[in-house]
Amino acid sequence: MEFNSFLWNLYRNSDAGKNAIDRDISEYIPCEGRNFPLFSVQLLFFEVEHDNIVENDVHVTNLVDLRKLIAESSIDRKITSLDEAEAFFIEIADYGLTWDFEKDGKTFEVVFAGGKGSADAYGDVIVAIDGLTAGLHDIYPDFFLPYLFPRRFDVLDNICRTFDISLPELPGKLQKRERAIYYLAINRAFQDFRKNHGLSPQELNAFLYDFAPSSISPSNYVELPPPSRVWFVIGGTGENGDFEYLDSAERDAVSYWQGSLETRRGDIVLIWCASPRSYLHSVWRALNNGFIDPYFYYYTMIRIGYPVKIPPLPFSEFSRHPLLGTKPSVRAHFQGRSGTAISLEEYSAICDLLRQKYTEVPQLPSPPEVREFPVVDIKNERGVEHKLLEPLLLNLGYSENDWVRQLSVRMGRGERNYPDYVLGCDPRPGEESGIVVIECKFDIDSKKELKETFIQAKSYALRLQASILALAARRGLWVFTQRSEGFSVEHFIFKTWSELSHPDALHAVSLIIGKRAIDKLAEQRSKVCRRANSRA
Repeated sequence: MEFNSFLWNLYRNSDAGKNAIDRDISEYIPCEGRNFPLFSVQLLFFEVEHDNIVENDVHVTNLVDLRKLIAESSIDRKITSLDEAEAFFIEIADYGLTWDFEKDGKTFEVVFAGGKGSADAYGDVIVAIDGLTAGLHDIYPDFFLPYLFPRRFDVLDNICRTFDISLPELPGKLQKRERAIYYLAINRAFQDFRKNHGLSPQELNAFLYDFAPSSISPSNYVELPPPSRVWFVIGGTGENGDFEYLDSAERDAVSYWQGSLETRRGDIVLIWCASPRSYLHSVWRALNNGFIDPYFYYYTMIRIGYPVKIPPLPFSEFSRHPLLGTKPSVRAHFQGRSGTAISLEEYSAICDLLRQKYTEVPQLPSPPEVREFPVVDIKNERGVEHKLLEPLLLNLGYSENDWVRQLSVRMGRGERNYPDYVLGCDPRPGEESGIVVIECKFDIDSKKELKETFIQAKSYALRLQASILALAARRGLWVFTQRSEGFSVEHFIFKTWSELSHPDALHAVSLIIGKRAIDKLAEQRSKVCRRANSRA
């Protein structure tokens, strides 16, 4: 939906709206382990004695009011435009900010950030983006938006999608500088939004942190879909407070953790606490799909809920188990295994271990279902479509409205052709396009038949500018993705229908042609078209 001025004016003139507009930004911070505006950040201390720097030492200060320090150190800087504001932010990220700091009766000169002085100093901006931007907003409210979405980029992304606010593609995990200054793209997009709709800086804050989330955010605890996979997540390392949080988590708890981008809503999440108590702690459910957060240090995140606390299952039980003890993850003592998937058999073995070891075990989430495809009943090509392919597409997250069957496509000299299925389809006459083309046959039993069907499907895929083509027959599913040299009959993923009955194989295919994967490709294609149109 677009910004509705009528609804906004009703909100702005209501008591709730007026209170939100007058609210200090610290009141918008969710209570999820953050002690805003106090932050634990790594600062570089230079001791000053008689105006001379005599020594320096890296020191972690547990309670630094970064918002206040940033504001005080920036107050003499004059900024009159958004371009000047962006240049100042880049200067902070690259070279840092300094201020005097009193500690133990001594005066120190403190340096925050300064990426060009340290390989990982851009991490200061990444982990403390809310305090940094809150301080800049206090001094320059017309040019800096306070970024108050630490570990909640999925919420911001949802707001942008809902209100048609365009953000550029996210930088990669290792692009620390690009991640640090990605804030500038967010800030510019919302400053443009603010000016287009005549909002004050305070009204923009109320829109972004109160009006928009309450307008679009559904409850976390609506019915979840069945799980597609089981994930293993590690917490409780060092003194990061994980144990205290997990031990106190109630049934309605919602938490953000480092996890896999492949996580799907409804998936099962096992949380292992590493130290000082090394055991399997609890079982959770994924409340949304995995997502990227440029301002989360570890980059990929999951949001989880519905915790089930289980009796402790220590590592010794894993290592002695005839199945689990043979797994590379157990042999490696789970080193580097956080955010990885475990098989259906492993999850079943863990559930059995708990029941064997303890007389009372809480009800655990049911494992991913094995979905049988009735290959023996297939009599013809329509049977492949109706009894095999369409149920598969439904299992991959599509509805019947998401595919176009027998799309009429003109291909040279007025000839009409009809691809069996097109996903991500634009059916407008003369503008036909698609993301995935699927061609069905009753049988593909030889290399010759595979090649002939591939050539037919490839012609449709090229005509429709598709990125993926697939072949479905009674024997199984072939998936071809476009490479730098185009589609090749020699490069494909093949799964039998029996294999696709297993959740692990189904999940692997969903990463290529599942609805979420295709929606992402469609969004990327749309962004390219918008850029091309804007240049034109």
